[in-house]
Amino acid sequence: MSVDWLLTGGEVVSFESGASRSSALAVGNRRIVATGSDDELERLAGPRTRRTQLDGAAVLPGFIDTHMHLEKVSHEFAMLALGQARDVTEVCARVRERAASDRPGAWIRCLGDAGGWHERNLAEGRLPTRDELDAAAGDHPVFLYRRPDHGALNTAAVAKVADLLSGAATEAFDPRTGHLHGPLVRLVNDALYRPGVHEREDQLDLLSAASKRLLAMGVTTVVDPGLPAGFEAAWDLYRAAVGAGVLVQRVLLMNRFDWRREFSAELDRVRQGATAPGDGDDRLRAWALKLVLDGEFTGAWLRPAEEPGSDSNARYTPEQLRTVLRLAADRGWPACVHAMGGGAIAAVTRTVRELRAAGASLAPGQVSIAHAFLIDDAEVDDCSELGIGLSVQPPLAYTYAREMRAVWGELADRAVPFGAMARRGARFAGGSDTHPCDPLTGAAIAVTRRAWDGSDLGADEALTPWQALSLYTREAGHYIGRSDVGTLRPGAVADFAVWPENPLARDATEWPSLRPTLVAVDGRPVWRGD
Repeated sequence: MSVDWLLTGGEVVSFESGASRSSALAVGNRRIVATGSDDELERLAGPRTRRTQLDGAAVLPGFIDTHMHLEKVSHEFAMLALGQARDVTEVCARVRERAASDRPGAWIRCLGDAGGWHERNLAEGRLPTRDELDAAAGDHPVFLYRRPDHGALNTAAVAKVADLLSGAATEAFDPRTGHLHGPLVRLVNDALYRPGVHEREDQLDLLSAASKRLLAMGVTTVVDPGLPAGFEAAWDLYRAAVGAGVLVQRVLLMNRFDWRREFSAELDRVRQGATAPGDGDDRLRAWALKLVLDGEFTGAWLRPAEEPGSDSNARYTPEQLRTVLRLAADRGWPACVHAMGGGAIAAVTRTVRELRAAGASLAPGQVSIAHAFLIDDAEVDDCSELGIGLSVQPPLAYTYAREMRAVWGELADRAVPFGAMARRGARFAGGSDTHPCDPLTGAAIAVTRRAWDGSDLGADEALTPWQALSLYTREAGHYIGRSDVGTLRPGAVADFAVWPENPLARDATEWPSLRPTLVAVDGRPVWRGD
């Protein structure tokens, strides 16, 4: 029987170790049938075979982002990007432009996760006031979020989130200026992603646009670590999006515990949920339990001898961590633990070791650690020995280099030690977690070790270009337990992207500007560059 699609005259980069050089790719029944020379694969073609002449273009596996909050990102793609603004007047002008072009009453928000977006970069040294935003936005509610703990609201937005602001201390919310400070900022930000804030039609439109934008980056699979206790709503939304044909990527969705709620209630919610890890199909699947064990930079659980962290930053007790991982072991569910600091990482490795000693069955990769910013050599080896998966997010250090250094001081020089991890033979996958969420940009950061402001993230921890791109292909497939994604070996699903030339032939600093000309999912073209 002939193959469905034959691509010839190019360069096939399979990301399989030891793979021979290939110029052609054959696809049949949604999977890779063969790679090889044009002449070798010609015999597989028949009268109904679709043919594509690559003209020297390169075919790479579709990229896999192992840590992208997809629903959140779909909103953020539509937000104002204010990282280049240099005064309040410019910020208000951008708000005014959006108000004039958007539908009446639509929320106007900005991307908070941007390295350059900070009041210290504005001439006035402050965010816009309530009155200034009112003058710019009219009846549009405006929330300008500056991660992690500053924000500004206009009058219409204050009315929309009045329940959250009720009773807030003046140091948390100043009604006169509309400025927010401290934990209340994140509460307001998180609330704007909740179901009911936006109509389902708007949510589907946002996901449709996000899906297309990610395809334009070559992304064909997304692992979504979820929002706090938001699994059910996200699952329903993604099912609707897949059913409507607007979400093209494969999506694996985690069920995330909300550390701010009573642990026993969250445990019951997960145990009794209608959808369990493993449910779904090849396009949308419930994946791991997600436990956020510590905070981020200021809230990282560091080792006892390290400042300023300690186990006081632990969001769960050792017994609660053990309970979740034991549940995962008993039910065969994957579990992913957010662990930023060395203390949190050690707690995970210690708990896995104890559970295994007590007879728990945990398959390799069933437990994974996300972030692992301050992992040391011994902990890298422990993870390899215990079969604990690792996912890293190069854009986090890129975007938050200043915050990281301000909190950790000299410790920051040891953060994200990709080179050391690779030299010790560890396997780890790549993801974004924040913007820029383009895998080629994330891979470039892993090679150049440069932050958004040009500062050095430690050149000695750089990966080779091949290693960096492997984070989002072969290693990402390994991380999610699927050997049939992330490579172009025969039998793999036919998720791939065609690039005008092989990114590996270009300097990594040029990668962020590259875009594919064609992307396929399940052996079917789903996006073409114009």
